[in-house]
Amino acid sequence: MTSVFEHRSHPGTSSSLVSALTVLAVILCASAHGSSTLTISVKDKVLHSIDHRVFGQFMERPAFGGETGPEAAVVPGTHELQPLAGQLIREMRIPVLRFPGGTDVDFIDWTDMIDNAPGRKDAGRPPSKGYRGDEVSNAFGYDEFLQLCERDGSEAILVVNLRDALLQKKPVAEAAAHAAGLIAYCAAPLDRELPGNLALWPKLRAQNGRLKPYKVEYVQIGNETWMFNPEAERQLGKNSVQHWQHCLEAYIDAIHAAHPDAKFIVDAFPWPVSKAIHEKYGDLITGYGVHIYHPWGIPKVLKGEELIARSSLTQEEIWKAWTVTPRVDARGQAVIEDGHLDHVRQFGGRVAMTEWNWNGWWGPGDDKNKIALDSQYARGIGAASLLHAILRKADLITLATQSMLVGKRWQITAIRVDPDNRVPAFMMPSGMVTSLYSQNSGNELLAVETSGAEFYNQPFKMSGLEPNEKIACVDVLATKDKGKLVVHMINRRFSGEQQVTVDCKDFNLKPQEMEIVVMEGRLTDQPGEGESLAPAQIYQRKIPFDGELLTLTLPPRAIVFAKFSLRKMPD
Repeated sequence: MTSVFEHRSHPGTSSSLVSALTVLAVILCASAHGSSTLTISVKDKVLHSIDHRVFGQFMERPAFGGETGPEAAVVPGTHELQPLAGQLIREMRIPVLRFPGGTDVDFIDWTDMIDNAPGRKDAGRPPSKGYRGDEVSNAFGYDEFLQLCERDGSEAILVVNLRDALLQKKPVAEAAAHAAGLIAYCAAPLDRELPGNLALWPKLRAQNGRLKPYKVEYVQIGNETWMFNPEAERQLGKNSVQHWQHCLEAYIDAIHAAHPDAKFIVDAFPWPVSKAIHEKYGDLITGYGVHIYHPWGIPKVLKGEELIARSSLTQEEIWKAWTVTPRVDARGQAVIEDGHLDHVRQFGGRVAMTEWNWNGWWGPGDDKNKIALDSQYARGIGAASLLHAILRKADLITLATQSMLVGKRWQITAIRVDPDNRVPAFMMPSGMVTSLYSQNSGNELLAVETSGAEFYNQPFKMSGLEPNEKIACVDVLATKDKGKLVVHMINRRFSGEQQVTVDCKDFNLKPQEMEIVVMEGRLTDQPGEGESLAPAQIYQRKIPFDGELLTLTLPPRAIVFAKFSLRKMPD
C-alpha cells in the first residue's frame, strides 16, 4: 500500500529542496481530484493544555460475550503474555493503563487474582465468575499487570468493587477494608504501620516474591455505578444518595490509610454525590468518571421517519456515517456534548474518561449479510474523530483510557490475539489511532482558522450516530509543545484527495525538512495476498518546507499529521 500526498514549493525554496522535491513527486505521484483547497491557518494562541494521560488504555478482563481480554493472550501454563502481544503493548507507549474492570470488577473478589490468598485450599488462582456467570481464568493478575506497567513506564489505575457496599452485600466498613486490602497488597511497604488487618497483605505480596511495593498512581472506586442506582433507590429510597456518599467516603478514607499517595477516580453520577465528594476531598480526586461509547448496535437505519433497508446503503454512505463521532459543531468538527461533563465543569472538577471507544456493530436482521461495509478501519477513523472531540475538551478531560487493550473477539480491541497463537497478534485500527496520537501530539491545543472547507450531508440515523447536514470533509486541529508543531487532519472523504495548504506564518519558522505521518487502511478486514493482518498501516516521510506555507494532497480515508520543528527565524 502506498500513501499519496504531495508537497509543492513556494518562492524562496532552495534549489537543493527543489531537487529533493522532484524526487519525492516522482515517488508519490499525487494529485487532487474534485476538491477545492482547504487553507488551515495555525495561530500561535494556546486554547488549553493537553494532559498526556488522555492517551491511556483500558486492559479489561471481561467474562462475557466470549471475550476474556488479556487472559486470551497468556501463554498456556504460565503467567506471561504472548511475546508479540507484549511487544505491541510496549510499542504503544501507553501513558496510563487501567485494570481489571469493567463491569465484572463489582461482581468478583480481587483475591482470586493473586497467589496464596487466605482461606483458599491451594496456592493457585481459581477462575472468577463475571456478572453474567461466565468464567474467566486469572493467569494474568495484579502482580503481572503491575510488572507490565513497570516495564513499559505506564501509570496504573486499579479499580475496586463498590457494589458490595453500595447494595449492602457487605457492611460498608467491611467492604471498604477489603478494597483497601487490594491496595495494601499492591502498594504498601512492608514496614508501614497499617490499621486493622491490612498489614497481612504486603506480607503476602512478599511471600509471593515481591518485597518492594508496586507503584499504584490511581484507584477508581467502582465502575459505571449508575447501573446500581435503581436497586439502591429500591433499597434505601430517599436515603440512597446519602448512603452513596457515605460509601465513597469510607472507601477513600480506608484506601488512603493504606496508600497515602493514591489519587482517586469516582463516577460523576450521582451529581449531588460527586459535587459533595469534590467539596470534601478536592485535589485528592484526580477525575470524575464518565464513559462514552458510540454508536452501539445498529439493528435499523432511519432517514427521517423512513425505515431504510441496511442492504440498500452504499459503502460510501456507511463510511460517511461511521467516521463521525460523537457529534459535530457548527464548523462540522467533532465535539462531545454530555451533561455529566457540564456538571463536573460547574463544580470545578476534572473528568477521567476511563472508558471510551467507537463501539458499534450491525445488529440482527434479515439483510445483515448483504450490508456493503463492516470495516474495522472505518471504526478506527470514527475513533480518531472521537479522540479529536476529547482533545477539544482536554481542559476538562485530563485522563482517558480507551477500551479495550487486548482481546480475542470484541471489535473494540486495540491488539487482537489468538489464544492458540496460530495467528500472530496484530494491531487493530482503533488502538493504532490512539497510539499514533500519543506519540505525535503536543501538550497544548492551538487555535486554528480554516477557509475553503467543504462539507457533506449525512442523512441517516444509526443508533447513536445522528444525521447532520454539515460535516466537514476534513476534521482538523493543531497541537504544539516546546519542540514541535503538529497539524492533525482526518480526511473523511471516501474518494478523491483533498488539497490542503497549511499556513504557519504566525510561528516565523525556519525552512526545514519536516515530517509527514500518514495512516491509511483497507475497507476489508481480511487481508489480501501479501497484506498485513492489521487493516491499517502508518507511514512516515520527510519533505521540505519553506517556513511559511505547506501544500499537501491528503489521501482519501486517511489521517495525516504534518509535523514541524519549532525552530524560529531570527528577529
